[in-house]
Amino acid sequence: MSKFEGGQADDPRCDAAQSREASEHGGGTPVVENRIRVFLVEDDADLRDELEFGLTAQAFEVVGFPGSRELYRALLRQQCDVVVIDVGLPGEDGFSIATTLESLPGIGVVFLTARTSIEDRVRGLTVGGDAYLLKPVDLRELVATIRAVHRRVGAPGRSGGTLPALCDDAVLLGSASSSVGPAWSLSEEGWTLAYCNGRSVQLTSAERLLLTCLFAHLNQVVERDLLVEALGHRADYYLNHRLDMVVSRLRAKVSKHVGQALPLRVVRGVGFILSLA
Repeated sequence: MSKFEGGQADDPRCDAAQSREASEHGGGTPVVENRIRVFLVEDDADLRDELEFGLTAQAFEVVGFPGSRELYRALLRQQCDVVVIDVGLPGEDGFSIATTLESLPGIGVVFLTARTSIEDRVRGLTVGGDAYLLKPVDLRELVATIRAVHRRVGAPGRSGGTLPALCDDAVLLGSASSSVGPAWSLSEEGWTLAYCNGRSVQLTSAERLLLTCLFAHLNQVVERDLLVEALGHRADYYLNHRLDMVVSRLRAKVSKHVGQALPLRVVRGVGFILSLA
């Protein structure tokens, strides 16, 4: 039984089958230029596959992800037009994801969730959601909502915005060292910070995770909560002064062993920025 409402006539597999049949007889859906790119975040693999299948049959370009980490990694490499997000995700929930995405211009956010309370609906629309749909959803309603949100939010062409506060281990641990201008460099494994005077300092696990995130986003403010998550903690259970303590010890260690101050500045009320030396 499909998890879409509306019965067999609304089953995305039926839509796709009809499209294929029409195509075989010389008809079918015309080629669509600049298709709306949808990123779908849903931890239920069966439902995610159904939604991907159904939306693809409606001429959307769809990529599905089980959680926030996979979504963020994709956004570092590819832009999208609309993100459809479940709320009850393992790890970072949909509300938190929407708050992060709010800083990106030109991306619409549609919540698709089983949470029906008015408090959740209001919260979803307050933290950055453009629409709030309930499961089970009729595919036609989801399609119409995505298109309407894209019309309201999307500009001609895709946004040139970046995702300044997301951390991706794969970005940093590449074949060459990461560097801050010509002066500072982080080893491939991330365990050694070196300065151009030949001096270096060995990093603790927490310092490595912190610098790995900061080196991935030079000259960009990284929010406190996301730095806390990069350290492997949940932001709502991690006290701010513990992050400050890691930063303070790192600065002191670098100054002592390298003889230069690390160009790491605090942005009050927001987070930290690693600036070019």
